[in-house]
Amino acid sequence: MWLRELQISNFRKIDELNVTFPRGLTVLVGENNSGKTAIVDALRLLLYSSRDFDSLRLTEGDFRAGTDYAPIEISCRFTGLTDIDEVYFQECLVDVGDGRFEIQVNARVEFNKTTNRCNVKLWGGETEGAALPVNHYDRLATVYLQPLRDPERGLRPGQYSQVSRLVACLTSDDQHADFEAIATEANTKLRDLPPVKRARGDINAQMAAIAGDELTQSTELIFADPSFRRIVAGLQPEIDGLPFALNGLGYNNLIFTSATLGTLRRSAQFSFRSILVEEPEAHLHPQLQVLLLKHFANVAVDQEGHEVQVIASSHSPILASQAPIDSVVSVHEVEGKVSAVSVCTIEIEDKIKKKLQRFLDATRGELFFARRILMVEGIAEALLLPVLARIAGGSLKDSAVTVLNADGINFNAFLPLFGLNRIGVPVVILTDGDAHEPGGERSATAAGLKAKEAELSNLRIEMSELTFEHELSRSDAILPYMISAFKEIHPIKGATLEADLAALGSAEEKAQEFLGVFLDMRVSKGRFAQELAGILEEQKLSGEAVPMYIRNALAYLGVISQEADGGHN
Repeated sequence: MWLRELQISNFRKIDELNVTFPRGLTVLVGENNSGKTAIVDALRLLLYSSRDFDSLRLTEGDFRAGTDYAPIEISCRFTGLTDIDEVYFQECLVDVGDGRFEIQVNARVEFNKTTNRCNVKLWGGETEGAALPVNHYDRLATVYLQPLRDPERGLRPGQYSQVSRLVACLTSDDQHADFEAIATEANTKLRDLPPVKRARGDINAQMAAIAGDELTQSTELIFADPSFRRIVAGLQPEIDGLPFALNGLGYNNLIFTSATLGTLRRSAQFSFRSILVEEPEAHLHPQLQVLLLKHFANVAVDQEGHEVQVIASSHSPILASQAPIDSVVSVHEVEGKVSAVSVCTIEIEDKIKKKLQRFLDATRGELFFARRILMVEGIAEALLLPVLARIAGGSLKDSAVTVLNADGINFNAFLPLFGLNRIGVPVVILTDGDAHEPGGERSATAAGLKAKEAELSNLRIEMSELTFEHELSRSDAILPYMISAFKEIHPIKGATLEADLAALGSAEEKAQEFLGVFLDMRVSKGRFAQELAGILEEQKLSGEAVPMYIRNALAYLGVISQEADGGHN
């Protein structure tokens, strides 16, 4: 069985939250303090017994501020039950129709102001008061890997080390004797070594001298307690011939995680097996992050009786971009309300979903961590907008705006993620109107994109009449620097263009001439933007130099204080 849904009320900064989990791998992504840890901790409260050292210890500070300690309420649903699961968890069953059942587990936490203690009540099913099975947690196996974890601690020899647990899972009862026979033989051989004999004799002689013949005890020296549990408790990893303590932190993290997953996969006695990982990217370089994520995805979909549900929370845009798109749950806070958007619940055409998966490279993965999003057509806008924002009187970085390069007009791949009950942060698309001439009708593609504003309340479309470069060249203040950038790439043609533009009268004529030559020369937009951005960074221009549609976009995102005169394009 697997966890399908989690509901949370009045927990920390969360008012009401519903999280839907896909089967297999879930990657909770979002900026710091968005609510990811609260989701993981809510799961810890429900998935661990109160006796488990990894269970959540609630305090006064866990109750939502301003509610006078309103009770924390958390519940989760499990689906995909076997017949055995239905029998074992019968107190927790909920009829979902068509002869199918799910398991529901609930928790209510109340704060006693007199004792300053938190009282936790757990029950199964929809009706409060129904008990959990006596051995409820004997059928649930969850391992929690906290952020900034110490993998060495989990790898050290001991009865509860992950290595010890894994070996124990892989050893049948009739194989215990094999371990014990080897340890017994080793003890016998070690006892017969002369230095050991002399040491044993010396200890016994000293004991006899101290306690006398009547009270002394005979001492034996052994290598290890020859019982199976003690033997496997002494096992520890050795990496490339060296003790694991000398290994790098990142690789020890991988070894510890691997041993944990191996133990869970082979624990067939559990109905539900999961691993909660905060910041799986900790101490790993990008390539290892991707490989670990790929392994998580494979383990999570193993249908051969070894399935482990993996729920990871991450700040890494690399993991967010490389995760299977349906595994992503975007956690964000808008106007004080925490929301969780599960991509698996969004109806997206399969072709568009595949397109989105391809587009989510490491840079575009940042959209899941953004407070404000500015989507642009290409590299030229992405390079120039930071400096244009500065000229306009603001800063994209200071305003926490993420610039997303859609690489053309592929905005349709990203739009399904935004809107009501989806990612609710402010989004602006800055695009070209692609009219054939100034004052002409904008393209059907641009008009269709503009119509999306009516469907998505948090979306704003701002567009030029023709193109981005044409709109910039209309600015009397910016055009001279555009000519300088052009001359850096094409010195001879640039000098000719400069002279031709000087002979023209109106700004519109100059913009048309510049765009015509720019397109005829097939100038690399990226290279031109790099040159122009470098030049503009050294200039002090007034905000009016920036085209109005760009200022409108910046104002909507809160980068500049007031919307430019002229209104919304």
